[in-house]
Amino acid sequence: MFRASAPVRPPAPGGPDDDVAVPALPRLVRGAAYAPDGTGAPYDPASTPEDYYRELAEPYGVPFDREGFAASPRRTSVELAYGALDALGPIADGEAPQMVVIAYAAPDFEHTELVASCVRRRLPGDPLAFAVSDQGALAPYTALRAGVEYARRCGWTRLLLLAVDQGSQPFALPGSSEGAAVRGDAAVALLVDWDGGRRPLGGQAQGRPGAGSPPVWPDEPFGVVAGAGFSEAGVELPAHGQVLTTVEGGLPATGSWSALLGLGPQDGPVVLADYDRERDFLAHCTLITRELRRS
Repeated sequence: MFRASAPVRPPAPGGPDDDVAVPALPRLVRGAAYAPDGTGAPYDPASTPEDYYRELAEPYGVPFDREGFAASPRRTSVELAYGALDALGPIADGEAPQMVVIAYAAPDFEHTELVASCVRRRLPGDPLAFAVSDQGALAPYTALRAGVEYARRCGWTRLLLLAVDQGSQPFALPGSSEGAAVRGDAAVALLVDWDGGRRPLGGQAQGRPGAGSPPVWPDEPFGVVAGAGFSEAGVELPAHGQVLTTVEGGLPATGSWSALLGLGPQDGPVVLADYDRERDFLAHCTLITRELRRS
């Protein structure tokens, strides 16, 4: 996290009439997706740390894939995050996020930059920023849940979620299943807010399929954005739920969220749900999108 000093938690906002037994749902009020075509600049061996890549992978018996890396777009996670922010457009002071959480599905090949610190410099105010990784397609779900809970307990009500899929790697990534592989470059920026007060945030959970806790579906009619792995979880929807769109594989961190933006505003709540077969974990979150503005 990037901040000179730890935030001081203010008194819980709201009055005695707050119904703390009724969970609040986050609202997605603005979003933008960025997915550039083609490749980046021509490969330049002189400016590429080829020796570093070889030394990094040599102890593990992994060769540096110079040919494949040279043919890839080689767009860093910072570049992709900047593209999503540019697509989102100017952020007014009144909607500036108090917290920024970045979610990755694959490591960035450029280790001299940190997306959280770079993005923070381009935002108004003084947001707290951190990243969540090593959870594949479930990283954005964890990022949203952790970010919202942290922010809520600090009395904040606005959050920016940035999800990044960066497909260029100088060597093969171990343990990447067919469904978890990143096959392109994309980023999504989502501005989320929620009412203040002492009510807990609802509609977010993770767990193993069939364990009894998740999913907890909304009581009213709702739509589902089904991630690429969701069908493997074997979870049945209640009669008042319907699948609005099914996401294809290849963009594990951004695919579902880009699909959500493509749907536009919905009258009822929208549930995003995905299943990670490698981790045998199901994650879902519920968002209100009635006020959604797409950039």
